[in-house]
Amino acid sequence: MNRRSFVQLSAGGLVGVTLPVRWPAAGRGKVLVWLELNGGNDGLNTVIPYRDVLYQRARPTLAMADGPLLSRELILHPALSPLQPLWAQRRLAFALGVGWPEPTRSHFRAMDQWATASRSGSSTGWLAAVTDRRGSGRPLVALGPSGSRALEGGRAPSLQIGPRPLVARAPDLLLPARAGANATLRQMLEIEAVGEQQLQRLLSALAPLPQGIALPAGSLGQQIGLALRLIGSEAPPAALQLAQGGYDTHSNQATGHPRALQELAAALVAFDRGLQQLSRRPQVTLLVTSEFGRRFAENQSQGTDHGSASVAFVLGDHVPHPFIGTYPSLSQRDDRGDLIPNLTIQQLYSQVEAL
Repeated sequence: MNRRSFVQLSAGGLVGVTLPVRWPAAGRGKVLVWLELNGGNDGLNTVIPYRDVLYQRARPTLAMADGPLLSRELILHPALSPLQPLWAQRRLAFALGVGWPEPTRSHFRAMDQWATASRSGSSTGWLAAVTDRRGSGRPLVALGPSGSRALEGGRAPSLQIGPRPLVARAPDLLLPARAGANATLRQMLEIEAVGEQQLQRLLSALAPLPQGIALPAGSLGQQIGLALRLIGSEAPPAALQLAQGGYDTHSNQATGHPRALQELAAALVAFDRGLQQLSRRPQVTLLVTSEFGRRFAENQSQGTDHGSASVAFVLGDHVPHPFIGTYPSLSQRDDRGDLIPNLTIQQLYSQVEAL
């Protein structure tokens, strides 16, 4: 049985967190951060083949022609312009054409596949598996509002910290003795009690937020701020999961997509600046993915529907600059008219794990 223990935070801070930190593993090792863009980010309008006439024809209202230049053929969406300095400093790279062959168009199935790096979506979470291979007993922490299966199924504890106001729980509610003769309930309470203690230990060691960091408003900014405080602590987690919504752009994409990307860019810039100010921090790699891309052609609602291959971002201390993989062909598409992925999820995760 593997359950996430859950605590909620407010912007004002924490209450009743006093236990010392003693993790049973090698201290300040590498930290892997995964940021999910929920909804299916349009990779074609994120890293953009702006010179390709097929792209321009397929998207009469959504095609982009200007943005930061990444190569002779590719530009970055203008809303992501704040990331250009990170690109120039070789702290940011892009993975191109990431996805499954014969991809699903179901959000939930695709998210499970990404979380487990398996077609079935039912294997051990990929972050849990990486942590086990690295031999770390440090916990894995979900900061996204809904948590993630990517942290579950391994040997290390999986915890969740939510962004809403702290909800205090009476300690005696978690006492296994309250289960009486119910063995299943007793086991659940034992797991929950251990998880609650681990959470309190983790939160007691939070580092202060680096000064001068401009966090975007909303949930993503809160998650980034808390991630920096956890990474800067004396006992940083082995892995962190974050999430941002707003990428299911079936209509009016020209308004919604830039807004989501602008928030993402501000969050990544704040995260990187915060990392640079943290003293004695571990090596950090942040991976940004989405469950699938969008259709090649725009729809009649000036948006895009669920598609296949997309792009991923890799940010951190050692990244394979400038690209991982190659851009999918716009002329050779699958039988549904979608871009054909040429970089599998497993290949991407393997490269990120090796950093």
